Amino acid sequence: MDEKYVNRFLRREFRVIGWLLVAYYGIMNLMVAAAVLSDTMRQSLEALSQGRFLSEPDLQGIMGNGWGYVSTVAIGMLFLFCWKEDQFWKKSVLACHGRMSVGVFAVLACLCMAAQLVNSLWIAGLELVMNQFDRSVSQILESVSGQSDTFSMFLYASILAPLSEELIFRGYILQSLRPYGKKFAVVLSAFVFGIFHGNLLQTPYAFLMGLVLGYVTVEYHIGWAVALHVFNNLILADLLTRLTGGLSAQASETVSLILLGGATAAAGVVMILKRKSIAEYIRSDWMDRRCVKCFFTNSGVIALLVLMALNALVMMG
Repeated sequence: MDEKYVNRFLRREFRVIGWLLVAYYGIMNLMVAAAVLSDTMRQSLEALSQGRFLSEPDLQGIMGNGWGYVSTVAIGMLFLFCWKEDQFWKKSVLACHGRMSVGVFAVLACLCMAAQLVNSLWIAGLELVMNQFDRSVSQILESVSGQSDTFSMFLYASILAPLSEELIFRGYILQSLRPYGKKFAVVLSAFVFGIFHGNLLQTPYAFLMGLVLGYVTVEYHIGWAVALHVFNNLILADLLTRLTGGLSAQASETVSLILLGGATAAAGVVMILKRKSIAEYIRSDWMDRRCVKCFFTNSGVIALLVLMALNALVMMG
């Protein structure tokens, strides 16, 4: 088969992924902007009804409005389910590949916590670098930490985001890449998942999580990936923060370090004991360099990379 034809075919297949994520990101920003505008207008009208002008909006209340994100999930899921046929969901996305055990799920949960610890070290290192330029990542961290002080943000960050992101990244994207190799599908879907977060603080962590969730999807069932994602967002991110909220900063960090460090050590022990089978599993599949090249040289993925890089620069600025 002609090499140029194959490359054109692959780029055409892969570019859809990039452009759909660009569109999804644009819709999300429009919906969030609409929610912010709606909240600002509501506060202004309430102030006028009380015979005064709104001098400064309640920014904390506005930023806690998650209905823009909820609306984006609804639009995205409706489009995805209407676009892809039922057979795609039944035979590919919802296919069961293996039986999950309690022990395996516990190890996978520990790997999620290990990714949290690695991310904490990454953020600490990035903070040290930024401090050399009299800058800090604290404001960025606060804006992307997924605070759930309101019902709408809790609903989105803890439930809807894990569900929708799994259906998009481990459902549509991973399964679309699956015909070109299991390893290719897991790694590239994790990469796209990482960069879609659009900032230097979350991208490495999201990539690591994407590898774990991708493995769970191709070896077990996407439902287990959703469960792990909910565990990460609801338990590790939200509940743990609430439980340690009354402690001092040092005590909170100590509790988190003990929990995440213990989980990392446990996962490390298991991986050392299983190192031969893990190495064999990794070598059992291969990645076609032509597919990798075409994935990164199509218009859709290039547009996504540029958009996310600009978003990261804006947030750092």
